[in-house]
Amino acid sequence: MKRKVTRKNTPAGAKRTRAKPVRPKAARKRAPAVAQPRRTAAAAKQDFLDGLVSAGTQALGLTMDPSWRSGVRFNLGLVFHHAGRVEAFSLPDDTEPAPVFHA
Repeated sequence: MKRKVTRKNTPAGAKRTRAKPVRPKAARKRAPAVAQPRRTAAAAKQDFLDGLVSAGTQALGLTMDPSWRSGVRFNLGLVFHHAGRVEAFSLPDDTEPAPVFHA
């Protein structure tokens, strides 16, 4: 004798999802080895800053001593860090700029 399957009523617009079966660890497939290691966020940031330093020196027609490159990259990163902190600070809409007094 076959058993009759009853479905539960679901609210209108709700999607039905089917639970995924859980496989034992031994049966799980491992991802294939990647030929190139993943770049870390710090490495990507360093590459980005190096590109900006190179582009800036080319755009301004400057020659830079290679020993200065790390210092310029550090200061540029510091400027971006401070700019991010300023952008993260939210002000209310009714905030007015401070008056400017000239002596």
